[in-house]
Amino acid sequence: MSAQQQSASIAVQQLTLTLVSFTLVVYDHAITFAQEVTFFWSSPWSPSRILYLSIRYLALAQVCLTALAQIGTAKFYNYPVNWAGVLQWTTLLD
Repeated sequence: MSAQQQSASIAVQQLTLTLVSFTLVVYDHAITFAQEVTFFWSSPWSPSRILYLSIRYLALAQVCLTALAQIGTAKFYNYPVNWAGVLQWTTLLD
């Protein structure tokens, strides 16, 4: 296996792991959003509330940005992103 093929293989593995991470984080946000609204948005501001919300939404932002970066890497190696497979994962949220 050439060095470029090996690099492309690593990029595909990283993209796969990133998309799985993205799916899990989005799924967690989707299933717990109602509880978050009930328990955190209706209570007064406190340091623990600020910490919880910052960690929760910074993690979401980080996963989204990492996914975009990995998709760009896959395009660099001319690896076709299987959007049908990605969309199949998102249908699990329904």
